Amino acid sequence: MDGQVEVTNKQFQRHKLFTRELSMLMYGFGDTMSPLPESVDVLEDILVDYVNNMCVQAAKVSGRKNKVTVEDFKFVLRKDPKKLARVEELLAMNKEIEVARTMF
Repeated sequence: MDGQVEVTNKQFQRHKLFTRELSMLMYGFGDTMSPLPESVDVLEDILVDYVNNMCVQAAKVSGRKNKVTVEDFKFVLRKDPKKLARVEELLAMNKEIEVARTMF
C-alpha cells in the first residue's frame, strides 16, 4: 500500500452529541427553526474541536499526570476575558446552587 494508511468509516463516525442543543442555539441566534443538518454538523465539528483543544491545552498546563482542574482551564482562558468571565459566572452560580441544596 505504499505507506498509505487505510481509513475506515468507523474512525469518522459522528456521535451527534450536541445536535439538538445546537439546533436550538442556532435558532436562538437567528437561524431557521429547523437548520440544515449539514450546518448543525459543521457547528458541532467546530465545537468538538474547540473543546478538545481546550482540554489538551489545560492538560499541558496542569503539570499533574491524568488530572486537570478548573484552575487549569481558567489559566488557558486568561487571555479571553469574555470566556473567563462566563466561566467565573457559571462557577459562582454552581456554588449558589450547592448552598441552596444544603438548605433543603
